[in-house]
Amino acid sequence: MLGTPLVRVVARSRQRGVDRDLDRQVAAVLASQRLLRLPTIDSMEPPRARAFAEVGLSPLEVAPVAMAEVTDTTVAGRGGPIPVRIFVPRDAGPHWIVYFHGGGGVIGSIRSAEPVTRLIAAQTRCVVASIEYRLGPEHRHPAAIDDACAAWEALTPRARDGRIAVAGDSFGGFLSAHVDHHTIATGGRRPDLQVLIYPATDLTHGSPSVDRLADGYLLTRSMIHWFRSHYLNPTDDRKAVSPMFWPELRGSARAIVVTAGYDPLVEEGDRYADMLRAAGTEVRHRSYPSLIHGFISLAGGVAAARTAIDELCVDIRDLLGDR
Repeated sequence: MLGTPLVRVVARSRQRGVDRDLDRQVAAVLASQRLLRLPTIDSMEPPRARAFAEVGLSPLEVAPVAMAEVTDTTVAGRGGPIPVRIFVPRDAGPHWIVYFHGGGGVIGSIRSAEPVTRLIAAQTRCVVASIEYRLGPEHRHPAAIDDACAAWEALTPRARDGRIAVAGDSFGGFLSAHVDHHTIATGGRRPDLQVLIYPATDLTHGSPSVDRLADGYLLTRSMIHWFRSHYLNPTDDRKAVSPMFWPELRGSARAIVVTAGYDPLVEEGDRYADMLRAAGTEVRHRSYPSLIHGFISLAGGVAAARTAIDELCVDIRDLLGDR
């Protein structure tokens, strides 16, 4: 965990009233980023951004947890085979989690998500299937949603002896909500649980927190607009694709919603949790006021981030039914 003199410098600045509630280890990470003058995602073309993001936070990722088995396979999708990596923990039970990585629909991969998917598999004792969906701008909306729903339909029969959750962080939370919505519309196997980790639920980006937390907290307003411009088509209806504007949420799978106080997306995540609850869905909402968007990628160096993942895994075990 971070414990350098930089942390003490940042702590003193917080005592002077600068970001007083921000976790001091997170503040040290952000200060280091500013000192190193690292390039921002939105300053790059998507291929370079993907390569940069693949290694950008690796020193702060959790150490990879050993699995009993890791299998690379594919399932059929409308746009061709969809890569899937399946993590089987050593004491696996019958339950499954279908996991979608974050990255705004433009960056991210199975590999970049692997530290956290391994950790979730180990701590929940669930088999975790991590999905490599198509990305924009090469494959714009709705390619990612099509792949997510196709992967869900292909993988659910494998969990015939247990329950199955759909889960994801950021854009992966967006895809998870779409999978749940899709199963309501088609009558397919429903998720027993949806796990939405600081989810993107409003592609209009109209929440005040997008402007209030526009700069300085890893995910910026400029990056948010960069992601949207590469994921959506110019003619797409931003409200129609946004879970927060769906006219009906009744029947949604019970949910875990995780939000972070210094995340530009915090208000849309909080509001979506409230909307699900108002529609009659059981919701367990974990709010972490001192953390930022993307904190699961910091859990190897930020104690509060690791605690949040540990608590999430306890919630998943509880709501799926601990074996």
